[in-house]
Amino acid sequence: MFTHDLRLAVRQLRRTPGFSLAVILTLMLGIGVNTAVFTLLDGFLLRRLPYPEPDRLAVLALHRESPQTAGQPASSSDGDRFTSDDWIALKSAGAPVDIAARGGIDGVNLKAGAEDGGAVRYVHNSRVSAGYFRVLGVPMQLGRGFTEEEDLAHGPSVAVLSYPLWQSAFHGDPSLVGRTVDLKGEAYTIVGILPEAARLEGNPDIFTPLHPSDMSGECGGQNCEMIARLNSGATWTQADSALGRLHLPRMARLESQYHGHAWVYPVTMKQALAGEMSGEVRALMLAVSFILLIACGNLAGLTLVRVSRRTQEIATRLALGASSGDVLRQLWTETVVLALVGAGLGVALGYGILRGLDGFLPPEMLPLGGLHLDLRVLSFALAAALISSLLFGALPALATRRIDLRSSLASGSRSVSAGSGRLRQWLIGAEVALTVLLLAAAGLLVRTLIHLETLPPGFDAHHVTTAKVSLDDARYHDPATFQGLLTRSLDAMKRIPGVESAAVGLSVPYEAMVNDAATFVEGPQAGTEQAVSLSYVTPGYFQTLRIPLLAGRAILDSDTATSLPVAVINESFARTYFGTPNPVGEHFKDGKKSFTVVGVVGDVQDQSRAMAQAEPLGTEPIWYLPASQIDPQFLSLVHIWFQPSWIVRTANSDAGLPRAMQAALTAADPTLPFSNFSSMDDILATQLATQRIQVLLLTTLGGLALVLSTIGIGSLVSSLVVQRRREIGIRMALGSSLRQAMMQVGSAGVLAAGAGMVAGIVASLGALRVLASYLYGVKPWDPVTLAAVLALLALAAAAASLVPALRISQIDPAETLRAE
Repeated sequence: MFTHDLRLAVRQLRRTPGFSLAVILTLMLGIGVNTAVFTLLDGFLLRRLPYPEPDRLAVLALHRESPQTAGQPASSSDGDRFTSDDWIALKSAGAPVDIAARGGIDGVNLKAGAEDGGAVRYVHNSRVSAGYFRVLGVPMQLGRGFTEEEDLAHGPSVAVLSYPLWQSAFHGDPSLVGRTVDLKGEAYTIVGILPEAARLEGNPDIFTPLHPSDMSGECGGQNCEMIARLNSGATWTQADSALGRLHLPRMARLESQYHGHAWVYPVTMKQALAGEMSGEVRALMLAVSFILLIACGNLAGLTLVRVSRRTQEIATRLALGASSGDVLRQLWTETVVLALVGAGLGVALGYGILRGLDGFLPPEMLPLGGLHLDLRVLSFALAAALISSLLFGALPALATRRIDLRSSLASGSRSVSAGSGRLRQWLIGAEVALTVLLLAAAGLLVRTLIHLETLPPGFDAHHVTTAKVSLDDARYHDPATFQGLLTRSLDAMKRIPGVESAAVGLSVPYEAMVNDAATFVEGPQAGTEQAVSLSYVTPGYFQTLRIPLLAGRAILDSDTATSLPVAVINESFARTYFGTPNPVGEHFKDGKKSFTVVGVVGDVQDQSRAMAQAEPLGTEPIWYLPASQIDPQFLSLVHIWFQPSWIVRTANSDAGLPRAMQAALTAADPTLPFSNFSSMDDILATQLATQRIQVLLLTTLGGLALVLSTIGIGSLVSSLVVQRRREIGIRMALGSSLRQAMMQVGSAGVLAAGAGMVAGIVASLGALRVLASYLYGVKPWDPVTLAAVLALLALAAAAASLVPALRISQIDPAETLRAE
């Protein structure tokens, strides 16, 4: 029976190639984008982590409860970072978990083996504690991990290599274990090699011991992440209870600051790795499900028309003894065949989208282990195909129950056409409503991106090239050596033809800046200590970036290590902490050192405010100190987390500049490579990468929804023209004008779209609130965006209704009357 139905279904579908192709292509689009996004969701939320017993892994977090937040669910409101004192306390706490710590990942310089020509490579270094690999359950291919003795402050210099770095830099030499390499300007002994299958957060190239210490800087602030594995025989309830009773050093400060209670609790590692992407992927999955629903609505309309055209055929089968069940089974077999073909092509399309996303999305927006199709994803695609076949096949199948056998057999009339037309109008209205939601969301994100890109930068970005260098290097912990590097390299760069000026800064606009405590001894903030952003700069920094000088002077060559400590502050700093636009001559302290304000410059956009969960870009109080006046301890600490930028301004074209800049740096130190070259536009694009990706995805989905809805409206009007051709011809013969006939048919599409737009706007006023945390400079109910969406849809609906309605002009009333 099934084989017979299948053969008949294929034969029927081959008779209507246009219909079959339209259904298959529509399903391919709908299932393709859903498969791609489900693969993302699978990677972040469903797929097992690539570690043994991953359900026993967690990341520790801190939650504080103040009188204002009492009773609210625990969340990592104070982050998942701890201090070195916290780390020591956690190790000796006796909770039923095995705990390891991970510091940051920074770029360092590695001198490769002789097999690689001894070239210096820029690699990513992760600092981890002893037991890190044991807690994760990652074995070594060769050698071992770090011991407790190697993880003490000022402990020995040892390292573990990733498999890719071992292969690329050392050609997989097994004798490397036990030998030394030149890393960060020191000799490091390689003690282990990770296996090829190891997948670790951030994909570091090399690992070194944490060496936790307030003095060395690692975990000196709240810079350590704690990873825990549940002990055998213990439960997370027991671990949660034990951790909640701990009282860590940082908790005492939080409780004093917020007058409440703080505690430690575990967050599953999968949830911690997903982070904010968990909510974003869910939202994206909802958006692409709208695309599939719109596609199914279109297909249901097409199938209704096809059923109405097959009324006489179906009536004949019923009259010859076929049961309604036989007819329904045959119709559903046809939809399943189309759905399966569409699903197969959709999986292929989804695979292509995944390959594009893999190269397009930044690493932090990809799941651990990357993107790949697995059995769960393929099962989802199959389920989506079968559910789609039910959705777009159920209503047409039910419509066959209303066929009048006598009239259908007598005249071949399409007895289901009138009812199906009204049903199609409802489907079109629903499609348009969903399209309004997607287009409104895309419009709001577009306006957000425009707002962020058009913020006044505070400097001139034209013809400026920057390049970063890792100075996490033992040789440059000495201020004199550091200053010599800056002087020699900048002097060489200034001699490059076409270069107007050059300077070095710890940070440049659009980037995050280091925070340090400043104590104010004068002004309205006198006697208070505030965490303020700072950057060291060389003379010429403000001139190179053309940051305007508002008062006093800039950093000069005369500001040396032996001269009076000075600072240049920005406008926000002056206004916030001194209450005056010109506080030149005022003083503040950083640690025990007192700085005199010698100048005020304009504000520039940076991303430090993002750390306070404000806009991705903004202006904030910043102070600049001469690079020549940095004390040795700060110099050795700051380059662990920050890489200074060499900044060059050219008169016009910067073609060939990167090669010349590298040559100038090599002349100053042959072992220092630039890690990357960027224009200021590149840096802005990197900072706004998340917003750009959101805009690209939502505008693509919104555009796809608009195309599908427009096709649906057009097909509705087109089918009405065909179904009512006889009626229209008679009306025109009796005196009805062409315009009246076109309005009568075209109004069905316009009215359906209008109802959908009203429903979509009403729904968007509530639904778009979920976007509030992603919007900057625009509200979720922005009238300009909603008006633009309505105008675009109205134009599309009018065009979609007009084009098929013009076919009425081809109707000959005389021929219609003769046929009667």
